[in-house]
Amino acid sequence: MQGKLRWLGVAFIEFTTADGKVVLIDAWTKTDGSPTCPYETSEISKADLVLVTHDHFDHVASAAAVCKHTGALLGGPDETIKRIMQEEGIQPEQVVNGGAGYLTGGTTDLGWVKVVATPAIHTSKTSLPTGVIVRAADGTTIYHSGDTSLTGEMEIYARLYPIDVAILPIYGIATMDGLQATEAVRLTKAKKVMPIHFDFCADPQKVLADFVRLCRERIPDVEVLIPEPGSSFEL
Repeated sequence: MQGKLRWLGVAFIEFTTADGKVVLIDAWTKTDGSPTCPYETSEISKADLVLVTHDHFDHVASAAAVCKHTGALLGGPDETIKRIMQEEGIQPEQVVNGGAGYLTGGTTDLGWVKVVATPAIHTSKTSLPTGVIVRAADGTTIYHSGDTSLTGEMEIYARLYPIDVAILPIYGIATMDGLQATEAVRLTKAKKVMPIHFDFCADPQKVLADFVRLCRERIPDVEVLIPEPGSSFEL
């Protein structure tokens, strides 16, 4: 079995490892008002780990409900996780690192997957915003930057944890835009890139098409995974 990657709207990503484990990042389902996720929370039948990058509604809204529904572990920035535990009734045994979560530069290693929290330049209602590098047991590594501008630290972290797929926002108002995202791909030396968080734009298809064009002009050796809600890519 090969690993798979699916975009489920906005910043919601499903990463299925080669051994069949499922990591969800920034879960926001139709149940909680996502305009583009094709699934209700009850339709998400399997998850082993749910990660949140920061405490904004469109990145954290469905995390606790998915964990309760599937039995998945929850991971994310420490104070954000503490808020979710208190308000949503998630118990410490269902949270990584014994209920502590992690902070920028921190890790969690579950054997079948390792997660590294990376810097993100953004805001968050609680704690610091982060990105995450997720490395499966077979070495397949994805980088979900969270909501961020372009940062030089991307290159440093990618030297330590070589990236197969970079998952980057191209919104251009609250995050980096398409031009900056192409530079992020260059910095990380990712083999593939999946643009996300463009569906809030006034003309999302134009924003997506512009990013694809910039990638082909500036980093032609990189494969662009052009997402549609629920679409799946083999890794």
